[in-house]
Amino acid sequence: MKRIAAVILAIGMLLSATSCNMIVKEGEEQFDYPVTIGNLVLEQAPQNIAVLSENIADVVITCGLDGKLAARSDSCTQESLSILPSVGTPDSPDIGGLQQLGVDLVLADCSLSDESAERLETLGINSLIIKPANDITSLSKLYNNVAAAAAGGYNGKMQAMSSFEALRGSLDTIKANTSESNVVATTCYIYDLGEDECTVAYGNDFANQLFEYASLTNIAAADDDGVIGIDTLLKGNPDSIFCDTGVYEKLAENKDLKSLKALTGGTVYELPKKYLSLQGSTCVQTTDYIAAKTHKDYEQTQGWPEEFSAKKTEPPYVAPFEPKKGIFYTVGENYEPIKAIEERLIGLGYMEGSADTMFTAETAEAISAFQSSNSLTVTGIADYETLTVLLSSKAISKSDSEEVSVTID
Repeated sequence: MKRIAAVILAIGMLLSATSCNMIVKEGEEQFDYPVTIGNLVLEQAPQNIAVLSENIADVVITCGLDGKLAARSDSCTQESLSILPSVGTPDSPDIGGLQQLGVDLVLADCSLSDESAERLETLGINSLIIKPANDITSLSKLYNNVAAAAAGGYNGKMQAMSSFEALRGSLDTIKANTSESNVVATTCYIYDLGEDECTVAYGNDFANQLFEYASLTNIAAADDDGVIGIDTLLKGNPDSIFCDTGVYEKLAENKDLKSLKALTGGTVYELPKKYLSLQGSTCVQTTDYIAAKTHKDYEQTQGWPEEFSAKKTEPPYVAPFEPKKGIFYTVGENYEPIKAIEERLIGLGYMEGSADTMFTAETAEAISAFQSSNSLTVTGIADYETLTVLLSSKAISKSDSEEVSVTID
């Protein structure tokens, strides 16, 4: 029976120099197995490997070892692995399914449930839990550990070294192409936003490493727990913000944050958090994307899979003045607020040309069209009710109105 072991590897602290970085001198025997990884000894090459972690799967693919995989968990969404049978969730995989597939090594990055670990041990299936890296140094060891388990202590590590150096070279190129500016560009990544604080990528997150390769300064790099107050976010006032899906809406609705440069300038980008944690070639694509969005002279080089849903968000509309009851504007009048009204009408597609302070017949026509599209009484006069809607984020643009209109013959 194979030696059974469930091993949790804390990358960067686990392996001694002799077990983690095997150096074969000329004339010495080059061997793959047995190989020791932490306190797990693999006596022979695994025949069928199951990967339960999307991050480890990303590394396996980058190292060109995905041909050794026989199964995956539901969380491994890479297209190239879609042909593999799924064995359930990462923490509670289908042990019976693993057995039927002849799996003899399970790779994961989170602890298995006690029941799953016990059943794997009973069946003689080795399990190796390899924690994600948090910087470029521990990333090298992550590659070594994954490849050594899959392909052996010598050939596996040689393959890991080649793949890692290629990846680091790509990251170095991005840094070289973005580091010429003398202006310090600041950013942050927000995982979630509450009323008084937000969860962010900080110095111990791998995401912080990607920001550094994109020549960006993370305003939360010095934070020690990944949670900062709204006041800290305001003080840092980053030039750009990257955030998880759904966070932008929270940012836009928070009145205390309306002055943030990233919000007023439209440089908030939704980027699902998993792309900040995947540590195979995906991290190069992510860094390349981040660099392209934050450096105007940087040309994006990496292709983005369709599943990448990162996008630029539009800045929320901020009213130039507050409408007051009893005050209205009509044809022939010449007041400063009329210029702001016309700018809004132009922005919504109801007027063309440039705005000025004169309320003309064209202005009245645009107001009438706006009132019609927004279910207001059509008068051509910019009264309190009309301005309340016009100078709000709820105003319906001309193009949106045309899209929802339906003609019945």
